[in-house]
Amino acid sequence: MSELVRTNQDDQTWRKQLHTFIKSASVRHQPLLIEYLYEDPLTVPQRLYRYDVFDDYLTRLRDDFEFGYDLITACSRIAGRRTYGVYVIELDGNSNHVYVGQTWYMPEERLRQHLTGYAVFHAARPFKRGAGGKLRPDLYEHLPRYATQQQAEAKEASWALELRKAGYRVEGGH
Repeated sequence: MSELVRTNQDDQTWRKQLHTFIKSASVRHQPLLIEYLYEDPLTVPQRLYRYDVFDDYLTRLRDDFEFGYDLITACSRIAGRRTYGVYVIELDGNSNHVYVGQTWYMPEERLRQHLTGYAVFHAARPFKRGAGGKLRPDLYEHLPRYATQQQAEAKEASWALELRKAGYRVEGGH
């Protein structure tokens, strides 16, 4: 099984199923994608490449953030190696105002993080101010995914510059 989704299991059954699923992935050193309840009914995706497993929760190693099993709504194993990509978000319905970023998440996952306010870092100022947005795949789908974050960061910066030259108002793109 490569995916586990909470349906109508009671809490005790869910915790047991989830613990078994996550523990088996951990033993195999497999990264996980979890869907975590942020604010009902919003869920936020989190990719966990390095984590510790406990009876009722797991923690992400880079910052010791805890994910309680009761708040996880789905969990799947991530196949393949981690890759990084550049994405573009149109801000507040203005097709000329965009945010350019890079991430190891798929663009749809990262957009949900931005829009819920979860995992909004200092570089994502428009979302801290409450900006809304939608993905602009026409402005990034042709770009490859990269093996390293440094490669993606370089492409993020150069792509932001290209979009500025094309007349876009660009935020992000560091």
